[in-house]
Amino acid sequence: MMKNKIVHLTVFLLLVTGISGLAIGYVNGVTAPVIAAQDAQKLKEGYAEVYPDADDYKESTYTGTEKAITGLVTAVKGGEEAGVLYVVDASGYGGTVQILVGFDIAGKTVTGIKVLNQSETPGLGANCANAWFAQRYIGKSAEKDLTVVKVETADPGEVQAITAATITSQGVTDGVNIARRDFAANYGSL
Repeated sequence: MMKNKIVHLTVFLLLVTGISGLAIGYVNGVTAPVIAAQDAQKLKEGYAEVYPDADDYKESTYTGTEKAITGLVTAVKGGEEAGVLYVVDASGYGGTVQILVGFDIAGKTVTGIKVLNQSETPGLGANCANAWFAQRYIGKSAEKDLTVVKVETADPGEVQAITAATITSQGVTDGVNIARRDFAANYGSL
C-alpha cells in the first residue's frame, strides 16, 4: 500500500517536472529572439553615447587575441575613421559586466563608456550602469592604463570607484584598460 503511494507520487512528480521543463523551454524559445533583438538595439544606441561625433558606425569582426573583447566598431566622420568602439566582457563582483568603450583616434582619449549588461548588486555595483559613473572615464588618456582609487584626485589617470563597489569599479576599469591596450597597439601611432 505504502509502496503504491510512493510510486504514484514519483510518477506525478516526474510528470509535473517534465511538463514544467517543456513549458520553460518553450517560453525561452519564444523570448530568446526578442531579447537578442533588444540587446542589439541597445548596442547600436550605445554607439552614439560613447562616440557622439560620428556620422556612421561600421561593425567589424575583432581579430585580435584578447578574449574579453567581443566586438569592434569603427566610428566614421567625414568619410574617415575617427574613433574605435570596443565591446568588452569584464569581470565584476556579480559576474560579467559587458561594456562598450569608445576612443578618439586623433585625440587618443576615451570618448565614453556604456554598460550594456551587468548582474551587479542593486544599489551598489549596479550603479556602474549610471551615467554619472560613465562620466568619470570621458577624456581620460588612452596612452596608459587607468587605475581605480577610492577618493577622487586630480590625477587624470585615476578613476574614482563607486562607494562600496570597488570590485565592480575595478572590473569596469579593467575592461576599459583591455580595450585601451588594443587601441594603443592598433591605433596609437595613427
